[in-house]
Amino acid sequence: MRGRTTLTIAASVALLLPQGLDAQQPWTVALGGFGRYSIYDGDVGIENQFGIGGRAGIFVLENISLEGEASYAEPELTDQPGFQGRSFISHLLYQGRVVYTHWLTEDAGLLLGAGFAYHNYSRPRSAAARGGGPAGLLGLRYRFSDLVSARVEGTAYSVSEDQDTHVAPRPSTFNLGLQAGLSLLLGEREVEWIVELPAPPPDTIIVTREVAPPLPQGTPTEICLATGENVTIYLTPQGDTLVSAARVSVGSLGPGVAFAGEYAGGRAWYQADDPIEFDEREYVQSGGEVGLDCSNIIRVGEYDGVPLFADVGAESPYETLYVPVRPGVWQAYQTDLAAVRA
Repeated sequence: MRGRTTLTIAASVALLLPQGLDAQQPWTVALGGFGRYSIYDGDVGIENQFGIGGRAGIFVLENISLEGEASYAEPELTDQPGFQGRSFISHLLYQGRVVYTHWLTEDAGLLLGAGFAYHNYSRPRSAAARGGGPAGLLGLRYRFSDLVSARVEGTAYSVSEDQDTHVAPRPSTFNLGLQAGLSLLLGEREVEWIVELPAPPPDTIIVTREVAPPLPQGTPTEICLATGENVTIYLTPQGDTLVSAARVSVGSLGPGVAFAGEYAGGRAWYQADDPIEFDEREYVQSGGEVGLDCSNIIRVGEYDGVPLFADVGAESPYETLYVPVRPGVWQAYQTDLAAVRA
C-alpha cells in the first residue's frame, strides 16, 4: 500500500510541472539494457533479488514513446523447499507501457509510464502462479549525447487473486522494482530554437531645409515714384536694376514690369518739349532730368493724367513744378512769375 501511495503522489507532481524544453524526433528507436532490483510482495514467499533486463522502444510523438522490456531474476525461497532441492526459483517479468518524457532541462527529463506487466515463476511454479496486471513507471532520463542516455526508475505492478490457477491458487500481489541502465537513441532529437532577432532600427527621418540662394549684389538706391513714395532699388556694377526683396533684374522681368504711378516719358507733349498748363499758367522745361527725394516734394495737381509736384512749403502760384518722367527720374518745369505779376 505504501508503494502505491508513493507512485500516485509522484505522478501527480509530474503532471503539474511546466512544459519541457526539448523533445525527441518522432520514430526515434531506443534500445537499452538495465539492472533491476525486484521487491516482491510478502505473500509470494521469495526474497528480494537483483536481476538484469533489456528494453526496446520507439517515439511515436515528440515526447511520447511505446516500449517493451523483459527482465530475469533468481530470487531465493523463504518458506518452502525448492524443486529438486533448489533454494531459488526463476522469475521472468515482461512489461509493456506508454512513456511520457517531460524535459526539465536540455538533457534531463522526467519519465512517467503506464501499461501492463506479466510475470512467470518457474522452478518450481508452485511458488506462485503466472499472471499479469496494470503497471506503472516513474523515473529520470539523462542524455549524455544525442546517442547515449541513462535511465533510473521505479516500477510497480499488481496481479489480482485467482483461486483457479494451476498448480496452486494465485494470491493478490503488488510488486515493486528499482531499475538503472543505459539506452541508445537511434534518431535525432527535435530542438526548439529560440532566435533573438535584433531590434529593428529606429525610423529614419530626413529633415531638409530649403536654403535660399544668396541675393545678387547691388548698391541700394532710393528712387521717388510718381505716387510720391520712395522705394529702394539696387544697381549692379553691370548697370542692371534690381527690384523687390528678391532683387530681381528688371531686364529679366520683360516688358510686363511696371512701377506704380503715371509718368510723362511716353507722352507726346513731353517728347516734343511742349509747355504744360497748370493753374492758368504756362510752364516750360527747365534744366535736365534729375532725381528727387519724395520727402522734399508734395503733389499739387496733374496734367494730362500725369501728377505734378512742388517743393514742400512752396506756396501757390508755384514757380517750379516737377513732372515724373519715369521711376526715379524727374523733369522741372518753371513759369515766369514776374511776367505774370506784371
